[in-house]
Amino acid sequence: MSNLVFIGDLSRYQRDLEGARKERYERLLAQADRYQTMILPKVHPKESTTYMGIAIVNLALAYLLSGEERYLSEAKRFMNTVLSYEKWGNAHLVNVDLSASWILFGLSLGYDWLKPYLKQEEAERISAKIRHHADIMYTYKRDTFGHGWSTNYYQNHNWINMTGLAAAGYALMGEWEEARVYTEEAKENFARVFSYLADDGSNYEGVPYWRYGGMWLFVYAHLLKVQEGIDYFQTSAYLRHTFYYRLYQSSGDFSQQLNFGDSHDRHSGHAPCVYYKTAAEYQDGFAQTFANMVVHEFLTEEATESKIKPGILPEAAFEFLWYDPDVAEKDLSLLPNVRYFEDLGLLSIRENWSRESRVLTIKCGYPGGRKQWETGFRLLREEGIDCLSLSHHHPDNLSYIFASGKEFLTCEDGYNRNIMPDNHNVILVDHTYTDAVDVNDVYVKSVKMRMEQKGETFNERTYGGSVTAVKQKGNVVLYRAQTTGVYPKALNMREVSRMLLTDGLSFWIFVDVCRSEDPHQYQLISNTDQKGWQIEENSFRYAMQTGDIRYTVFSDRSIQTRQYQQEVVSVMTTQEPDKVCRVLMETLCFESACQEKEQIFFECFTFEGAKTKLSFERGELTVKHGENVYRISCQPKSGQEKENQSETEQNETLTPIQILVSEGEEEWYEILK
Repeated sequence: MSNLVFIGDLSRYQRDLEGARKERYERLLAQADRYQTMILPKVHPKESTTYMGIAIVNLALAYLLSGEERYLSEAKRFMNTVLSYEKWGNAHLVNVDLSASWILFGLSLGYDWLKPYLKQEEAERISAKIRHHADIMYTYKRDTFGHGWSTNYYQNHNWINMTGLAAAGYALMGEWEEARVYTEEAKENFARVFSYLADDGSNYEGVPYWRYGGMWLFVYAHLLKVQEGIDYFQTSAYLRHTFYYRLYQSSGDFSQQLNFGDSHDRHSGHAPCVYYKTAAEYQDGFAQTFANMVVHEFLTEEATESKIKPGILPEAAFEFLWYDPDVAEKDLSLLPNVRYFEDLGLLSIRENWSRESRVLTIKCGYPGGRKQWETGFRLLREEGIDCLSLSHHHPDNLSYIFASGKEFLTCEDGYNRNIMPDNHNVILVDHTYTDAVDVNDVYVKSVKMRMEQKGETFNERTYGGSVTAVKQKGNVVLYRAQTTGVYPKALNMREVSRMLLTDGLSFWIFVDVCRSEDPHQYQLISNTDQKGWQIEENSFRYAMQTGDIRYTVFSDRSIQTRQYQQEVVSVMTTQEPDKVCRVLMETLCFESACQEKEQIFFECFTFEGAKTKLSFERGELTVKHGENVYRISCQPKSGQEKENQSETEQNETLTPIQILVSEGEEEWYEILK
């Protein structure tokens, strides 16, 4: 059995089952054993059936490696079950979406791997079912070219569905003439996908969809490499770098993820099979370390807490096949504490690489990331392909998440289909952020509203956000970004920017600048897990097991505060409308006491017991932490300066911020524009 689809030569795995691969082998068998008590519905259930496809993969591989008949029997039980269903899927895009493609993938591999052990009648039934559903998937893809998942090159539906079609093609190769049509269609599709993905490995949908859908980019790349020797692992910058996007979006103790975007929960984040594949393809010891950590420590926790199904346990077959025992672990502490992902404008900062570490992440960029935003509009203009579908990318420019160890201070709204302006830790203008509200694809809906405005022209380059500065000197990190173009044009905003200053996360400061041609009230939104308790004017304290945090805001104008609670409840999939994701957020809002054309806010996050002192006088914030002193001032342009600037310069130039950092005898002075 030297030419199995997705595996190639099985003997290289069989030789080491009691040696270096023993742990991965035992994990595979344990997963295969779980299926023996699973009751399979005789009628297609009103829920997702993705788990049936991956179950066939695990059981078939367990049989090939162990030779135990019970695994063959169980594999046939699952295969016969999906064969008995007339349709694959429920409620939405039946036969042509995720449930169908997961089953198509699993049934195809099971058919190829177990063919020598199937009766002729069994093999013919399976082959016919694969052909039937592959043809439905292929026809739908061709008929809907230009819209929907067929050309949503940045979405998991495209990746998973096309991988299922490709697997069917390879499994049927040599026995059905249409098989190559499917594999070629997939190759053409993924040639676009891999060329369009962000080169820095960042994922606009957030970590949960990175681990659910993004895993399938690795699945297809592996499939294509084994079957045809085409190696995207060597040519795709995304595949090479994306592990680090995931690693740097980890909580302090690594058990959870920093949940930007659509996040079913904070535990839906780990895919050790992808970490192992990264380690194997790039001889990356850091990925090997992370994978082993997850498998040894977080497997049960992730399986129990995650709302994403089938989940981490059924990925055992991928872990086994992708594990390279020859890759030596590397200590994560050898990595830098700070990493910036330019495509998303995403900055990640760790205090250190211990399990108690503080972590902070902030982002600001174009919807979907710069490369997707530019590519999407180019494809729309040149080919009429509408591939911008950003429902999993929330409107969160300038938003931030902070965690300490495994405890979170700030929180995100989770899986949200009705997104409101104050669902994220952003800056609002008259309680407004984007043109559209209370919808699931806020960015695309807002853009369509702009494009439909009479007498207005839409330029995508002026929409979204941009990072204007990322600087680091020792432990001191500066980040500045603006997202002025996102706010409705009627607000006449000229600047909405946020600057971050931190020294190793011993504290962090935001300087927020709001400028408009018209007077407005400006709101700073802070959504947290626990409620803050006011201890002084404009200063609140958050009780944390890992150390209480004080949040204080100063401003050059009068400010006031409001506190309230938000509950976000959303159905995660139309296939299971009774299952919802529920997130409760404690919201603290600092806002202008009066309407102002310009206002500057200094947001200060300090830790109780850290001997950090704050003082604010005549527009300058002074932070004393130990022997170090940090002075920050921000002065709006004078009337004369504005007169000397063109309208374009006034609109594009950010308000200067002066920063003086004195660490012992060393001084660092910066002016950020």
